[in-house]
Amino acid sequence: MLTTWFNNPANFGLFADALSIIGAIFAGFAWLQAKRNNWQNQKEQKRLNAPIKILLQERGGSRRIELPGPLRRHELTRSELLGYIGMIPRKDSSRFFTINYTSSAAFFETMDHIQMSDDTNPFIIYCTPQEMEQFDVLSPKQTND
Repeated sequence: MLTTWFNNPANFGLFADALSIIGAIFAGFAWLQAKRNNWQNQKEQKRLNAPIKILLQERGGSRRIELPGPLRRHELTRSELLGYIGMIPRKDSSRFFTINYTSSAAFFETMDHIQMSDDTNPFIIYCTPQEMEQFDVLSPKQTND
């Protein structure tokens, strides 16, 4: 029965037309999905390239140091951030700095929030007065509000 149905050229043409229509519908859905994925990827790239300022701020005081140049959101990792802070000149010849806040849960929560959100608020790293004193920063980068 099936072979006789396909042997009729009119039936085969109807079947081929139906397959063509179904294929065109699926191709349209695939095109829409590709456009949607492209739009979402562009939106995510824009979010990841957003600049985030880094501030060292004295807790309970008004002194703060703005690190030169912001980091992009996708660059904002603990190691990158600590290396960036490590480039700030220090008063002593030590190669290491100490900021206890960088080992706290609040530091990691703030970093996670900035990485996951669309916020472009500065990343504030809180320091004690003694921790602020270890840096030798010129007046344009250090502000007293």
